[in-house]
Amino acid sequence: MAEAEQRNSDSKVYPSKVGLELLIPVLLISGAGMVPVIKDGDWIKLIIPIVILLFVVSVFYSISYEIKEEVLVVKSFFWFKKVIPIASITGIVETYNPISAPAASLQRLEILYDRYNSVVVSPKDRMGFITHLKELSPSIQVKVKKWKEKD
Repeated sequence: MAEAEQRNSDSKVYPSKVGLELLIPVLLISGAGMVPVIKDGDWIKLIIPIVILLFVVSVFYSISYEIKEEVLVVKSFFWFKKVIPIASITGIVETYNPISAPAASLQRLEILYDRYNSVVVSPKDRMGFITHLKELSPSIQVKVKKWKEKD
């Protein structure tokens, strides 16, 4: 019992999975835009595209999901932070929807909360993330292919 209480009070950060299906197109488009500048040998003009590329890649790698106390905190870069009470989460559904979301992979989970709200996430450790949320709120309904409910 004390172990379950300790687990509930622990804070854990789940980094976002960074999918190649999103990263490669960004790198290809950026690289294609830099080729003419490199051919011209105008190295100063490379500064802006490189800064933009570094910004986009850093956004991908800054996405994380923290479960602490009784909330799920969705973080993206420095300014985006969404706090969701775990008690308000009603379901977790697998999705491959490419809509804009704090998720750097197309292997996504849609977190349903309150009555009509949702957020799409892509934790690297999907099953650990789901298990952690289920430990804190067993009433969460999970609809994920590889999820097996513990008896």
